Amino acid sequence: MEKKQGFFKEFKEASRTNPLMAFAFLWVSIMPSLGTLVLVPFALSNSQALMELNFLDPFTVLTGLIVAAALMGFALMPTTMLAAISGFLLGWKSFFGLVLGYTLATLIGYAWGKNISKNSGEFLLEKYPKAKSLLDQKKGKIGELIFFVRLSPIIPFALSNLLFAFLKSGWKKLIIFGTIGMLPRTTLVFLSGTLVSDMYQALQTDGISGKGWIFTVFLLVSFWGIWKFFSLEKKK
Repeated sequence: MEKKQGFFKEFKEASRTNPLMAFAFLWVSIMPSLGTLVLVPFALSNSQALMELNFLDPFTVLTGLIVAAALMGFALMPTTMLAAISGFLLGWKSFFGLVLGYTLATLIGYAWGKNISKNSGEFLLEKYPKAKSLLDQKKGKIGELIFFVRLSPIIPFALSNLLFAFLKSGWKKLIIFGTIGMLPRTTLVFLSGTLVSDMYQALQTDGISGKGWIFTVFLLVSFWGIWKFFSLEKKK
């Protein structure tokens, strides 16, 4: 309890130095849920128009890519929800664009986080020398952490972008290992969206609920990978 209070105290102190950082953490924690409440009903009410989009038109493809990247990159909608909606309304023709969209969104989120975090990350880590030392030791294996964090079905995409910017993981590693880690859960949710005729069925039928064991596997593997990354090496 004391450690938790200490962390929040240090975070509060860092927030005074850089209020934008505190705002960013609140934004990525709240906005995806609010965005879902607004954008999902909007998409469903305009489902016919979305289904009739011409994916052979370069302008349509480019516009869709920009919109998807902006929604995910600025934490206006969760990646999993966008994947479900894309699969449900647009089908497999939109899958490659979705993957490219969250790759671009990674760059947006990382650049945004890096720009606002400035030296706040160093400030907090200096208060926790053991954590800083461990991260320094594991710097060469940061790709492993990125992969397992992205694989996790419960760690928000936008929040992880901010955290990796905070830790200065490097955008190239985040793109490569993050994209690989995102593919399994994105494909599963996208596939679920293509198997149903409406959102109610998407939540009730085998499209999602019947694959709950896969969700559990992703979660367990992710936890194992993150624990393995942070566990101290055994003494030789």
